[in-house]
Amino acid sequence: MNLQLHFLIQLSDLDTQLEELKNERIKEKEEAIGFRVQAKENEIKKLRESIRKKIEPTLLIKYERIQKKYKLRAVAQVNDGVCYGCFATLPTSYISESDKNNKIITCPNCGRILYWIE
Repeated sequence: MNLQLHFLIQLSDLDTQLEELKNERIKEKEEAIGFRVQAKENEIKKLRESIRKKIEPTLLIKYERIQKKYKLRAVAQVNDGVCYGCFATLPTSYISESDKNNKIITCPNCGRILYWIE
């Protein structure tokens, strides 16, 4: 797998976790069972910043533009030729490529960065 793609997937996962921590109901439930939510949030933010530094600036700009547009999940997985960001079937040319995860590919429908489950 392309290292940049790997970092983008990690960044997307961390952004999702941060968004979930913002949800008040989740905070209340986690605090009720003893989690230190603020400490967890700060830890995720530090990890997120370290990963951001590893991503090429042009890819980071692209990621942030997509993230801003969709609020959540700028990176989407592909299963059985379907983008799980917009649930559109991808063109055959995308599906038939042998080195799909070795380059950055975006969905022609929603524009999200794609990765294939292997």
